[in-house]
Amino acid sequence: MSIDGIYPIGMAIFFAQNKDPNKLFPGTKWQYTGENKTIRLAKADGSDILKTGGADTLKLTAAQLPAHGHTFSATTSSFDYGTKTTNNAGAHVHKISGISVPIGTGENCLGAVPGQNKFQPTESGGEHVHTVAIGAHVHTVSGTTANIGSGNEINITNAFVTLMCWYRVS
Repeated sequence: MSIDGIYPIGMAIFFAQNKDPNKLFPGTKWQYTGENKTIRLAKADGSDILKTGGADTLKLTAAQLPAHGHTFSATTSSFDYGTKTTNNAGAHVHKISGISVPIGTGENCLGAVPGQNKFQPTESGGEHVHTVAIGAHVHTVSGTTANIGSGNEINITNAFVTLMCWYRVS
């Protein structure tokens, strides 16, 4: 049997050693399939023989992720701040425009008089305090978290064994 009968043109062979069929079978011509390739079977009609493609890594896009959201909510613990009191201070008066005019019942009324530029002080409320009841209460917060991730590629290399692969071209 001839070499053409054993290894017809188009045949692919694998070696588990570094062998070159161009040297092993003088008078024939072989092409190396390339490094770091995985074999994928062609269409039955042969229309895509020697087509290359694919990659060992991929990078997901937002469109490839399922629709989802990240929300959060939280509630503070209840705490009673009780009643708070201001310090004892704050005595003051205000000046208002006008003059004191008697109104006939022993009372005076502050009123504006044309041509008069007078100011009268109010009476002082003296030193005093204010109290405010704060009482027990909680705060609720909610929102959306910040983006996460860095968009690094994902290695999708299959488990493999490397062999030398050649196909005969003539």
